[in-house]
Amino acid sequence: MKLKERNGKLYLRDVCFEDLADEFETPFYLYDLETIKQKISGFKKAFGNNLSLFYAMKANPNLEILKEIREEVDGLDISSEGEMNQALISGYEAARLSYAGPGKTKQDIEAAIKSEVGIISVESIRELEDIKKNVPRLGARANIAVRINPKLLINEFAVKMGGKATQFGIDEEHIGGAIEYIKSAPDIFNFQGIHVYAGSQCMNEEALSKNIINTLEIAWQLKKEYGVECRWINFGGGFGVSYYNENVGIDLNKIASSIKAPIEAYKESVKDTPRFVIELGRYLVSSAGIYVTRVVSEKMSRGEYFFVLDGGMNHHLAASGNLGALLRKNYIVKNFSAPMAPIMTCNLVGPLCTPLDLMGKKVSVETPVVGHLIGFLNSGSYGLSSSPLLFLGHKTPLELMVCDHDIRVIRKRKAIMDFT
Repeated sequence: MKLKERNGKLYLRDVCFEDLADEFETPFYLYDLETIKQKISGFKKAFGNNLSLFYAMKANPNLEILKEIREEVDGLDISSEGEMNQALISGYEAARLSYAGPGKTKQDIEAAIKSEVGIISVESIRELEDIKKNVPRLGARANIAVRINPKLLINEFAVKMGGKATQFGIDEEHIGGAIEYIKSAPDIFNFQGIHVYAGSQCMNEEALSKNIINTLEIAWQLKKEYGVECRWINFGGGFGVSYYNENVGIDLNKIASSIKAPIEAYKESVKDTPRFVIELGRYLVSSAGIYVTRVVSEKMSRGEYFFVLDGGMNHHLAASGNLGALLRKNYIVKNFSAPMAPIMTCNLVGPLCTPLDLMGKKVSVETPVVGHLIGFLNSGSYGLSSSPLLFLGHKTPLELMVCDHDIRVIRKRKAIMDFT
């Protein structure tokens, strides 16, 4: 998303943020559909038909975003019955859904089987047992993949979800028991393949390629040791983004080049060409979103400047550094009302009665005053839906989307009374 200064204000193409704030008030999220589609197009250009692209809707589950990219992506990665229902009402066929998550209840599993979800990623023997109990009553085989916790630990993933003791998937060294259980009930289980999600937020192309190649090796071992062939191989995702630097990214072409030969070799070793899947969330939508707030107060305290905003961690927990960040860093912040003002170092804080509501610590930003708009870039993922919206009872932020030259309200504000 490229912003431009014009007449002392910031614009996204023809959209002036000051005009948006006057019309819709603050705080609000603004998403740019064109940026999302460009990210999807870039992925498909790099990988062609080798990889199917599933959008991990946990990154941003807004209904209108799901609808707008429905024809652009190959499917959705979902993690709850709620996400499944959101996907279905936004027009996705159940066959295009891949359902993962370590805490699927009996009711979740029953709903997925009834809806004929394309793939259920099984994460434990307990889930297999629950499926076996449900299927005879429901009269339909369950389309399953086995989620595997790989032995290989890839250190370059900022958030590691495999290669160690974890709640996710079945440990690779114990996969034999799950495979034998599945093979013992072919009328129950329609085994499709495997799912490996080793981690997220990886900015290293070599490490991302290593994860894909290791997953292929696991699939090959299953064929060799247990005689099962994978028609579905989900490599997970983990393609990282930088929230803090506009000039840092990963080279998709480098990854595509590294995995091309291993994928072709695997295809030649099996009878039926499997479907290779990558599930991406933040990589597709993060750079397409901005969280916009207004300065409501300013003060100096013991030599430090503080500017109080009308929105904070209650709307954007990740920007405050409280959503799993190993090391707190400031998001890229811009003064939309005075983009040419001198840069100063200050603290940007939200309106909540907690010191955790720190949106920018000693951050460099164009000098603000009360009334100025402050925007947090790269806020398209893990924003509103990942935040404690009801904490202290402030209204929720509006969500807006730029579609061509139109501005659409895609989620209205709510007051705390709307939740009671």
